[in-house]
Amino acid sequence: MNIALTRLKHLNVLNSMYSSPEKLVQDLVAIQGQDYAASKWAIGLRAPGLNEEDIESAFLDKKIIRSWPLRGTLHVVSAKDIYWLLDLLGPPTISKYAAHYKKIELDPKVLKKCYSILSKNLANQNFLTRKEISSILEKSGIITNTTRLSHILQRAGLEGLICFGPRRDKDFTYTLIEEWIPKIKKVIKPKEEALYHLTKQYFDTRAPATLADFVWWSGLNVKDAKAGVESFGSKLTSFQKDDQIYYIPKKMNIVEKDSDTLFLLPAFDEFLLAFTDRKDCMDPPPKRLLTPADDLFRPTLVINGWVSGIWQREFKKEDVVLKVNPYKPLNANLKKKLKKAAEEYATFLGKNLVLEV
Repeated sequence: MNIALTRLKHLNVLNSMYSSPEKLVQDLVAIQGQDYAASKWAIGLRAPGLNEEDIESAFLDKKIIRSWPLRGTLHVVSAKDIYWLLDLLGPPTISKYAAHYKKIELDPKVLKKCYSILSKNLANQNFLTRKEISSILEKSGIITNTTRLSHILQRAGLEGLICFGPRRDKDFTYTLIEEWIPKIKKVIKPKEEALYHLTKQYFDTRAPATLADFVWWSGLNVKDAKAGVESFGSKLTSFQKDDQIYYIPKKMNIVEKDSDTLFLLPAFDEFLLAFTDRKDCMDPPPKRLLTPADDLFRPTLVINGWVSGIWQREFKKEDVVLKVNPYKPLNANLKKKLKKAAEEYATFLGKNLVLEV
C-alpha cells in the first residue's frame, strides 16, 4: 500500500469530483484555516472548476465559516456542523489550555466580563476587527497584548459565542455566531453519536492513520478518541508498520502502486497537518525548509505522494508569479505536469501565470 497516495485519494486531492465548497468541507469535517488564502486553495484544489470567488461566496453565504473547533486552532467548517463540533471538542481544548489561561490571568470572572463586552458590542451584526475589539476591551480595563487577545477571542469561539464574519477591506472581522448563522439550528449530538461521526469522517478521509494521529487532529483526549475508534471498530481494519498500528476502513479503496502525479498543495494542508508526523510523505532533511522560525508550514510541491519542494506566490498587477523550489531537478515530464498544475492555480485566482522554477 502507498500510504501517502491513499491519503491523497481520500483527502480528495487525487481524482476529486466535488463541485460544492460546503459539501467538500462537510465531508472532510474541517480544513485548516489559519491562512485564509491557503484554506481557499485547499478547497479549490479539491473542487475542480471552482474559482476563488466561488469560495468567497460560500463564506459570505454562510455555508462555511471560520472558527476554532479543533485544537483551538482556526479551521474552516460547515455552518451545519459548528455547534456539535464545539460541543464535543471545545471542552477538551479548554481543559488543555487551563494552565495557560491561569498564567495570563484569564479567570472565569475576567472571561465573563469579556463575553459581556463582546456580546454588547457585536450585537446587531456590528462586525468588528481585531484592532477595534482590542481597543474596546482595553477601555473596559481588559489587558489585550497580542497573546492575551488571541486567547480571549479563541476562548469566546470555543464557547460558541463568536466566529469570523465578513472581511472589511483587508481586515477580518468577528461576529456573534448566532447572528451570523441564524438559520442553523443549535442541535447538539449525543456524545456517543458525535464521537462516532467524527471518527468515521476522519478515517474515511484521512486513513491510513494511527490513534495518535486522530488524537492530534481532533484535540480529543485519548480516552474519548479510543471510544470513537471502538464505536467505528467493526468497520475498520488495521496493519502494523514501524511499530505503529494504522487503521483504515474495510471498504476503503487503497492505492497500491506509485502514480505519476504532481500537486501544488497550500500551506497548512490536511495532507501534512492531519497527522502527528510526516514520515509517510517526506524525508526528514527537507523538513527544515518547511519550518520557518515561526514553525508554520509553507506551500508544498508533492510528486507521487512525496513532498518534493516548496513554492510561493507573488502578485504583479494581472499576474501571479509562482516561484517553485524543487528539492531535485525535474525531468521533462514533471516540468510539463508542474506547468499544468501552476496554470490550474492561476486560473483559480483569475490571474495570468508567470512560472519560475
